Amino acid sequence: MKNVKILIEKLYRTMNLVIKEMETPWLYGVDFPLHHAEVHLLETIKTQEGANVGELARHLGMTSGAVSQVTKKLLDKGLIEAYKKPGNRKEVFSRLTALGGRVCEGHQKHHENMVAVLREFMGRLGENETLVVYDFLDAVNRGIEEVIDKAEKMV
Repeated sequence: MKNVKILIEKLYRTMNLVIKEMETPWLYGVDFPLHHAEVHLLETIKTQEGANVGELARHLGMTSGAVSQVTKKLLDKGLIEAYKKPGNRKEVFSRLTALGGRVCEGHQKHHENMVAVLREFMGRLGENETLVVYDFLDAVNRGIEEVIDKAEKMV
């Protein structure tokens, strides 16, 4: 039983570190810090070319208002530019600037660094150990999803 308590404490520490990493502003190759929401909206603008605010919001699981707020920050920082499509004067669309593209490259390198750390550890695991870790993480994910689903139903 003592090992279970230790594992749970270690798992919570890991989740808190992941949250801290996501909440920490990073430079991503530019001279000013960017938050998680800003960088992920940049990535989405890059991959969902021509998407409007509503489509970006659905893709990210955010509200349109939140996307609009983050879009304003990205415009102010010179990471995106706004444009209108011919024949559509109502909607405003966004595309990356060269600086925005540089941030996306920096973000990709950040992810590569994180993956390298994990890959180095996981490369030392045997097949059975890998399966145990996989099953453990799968069970944790299912458990967290279940807690979230129940919590959403109570709201």
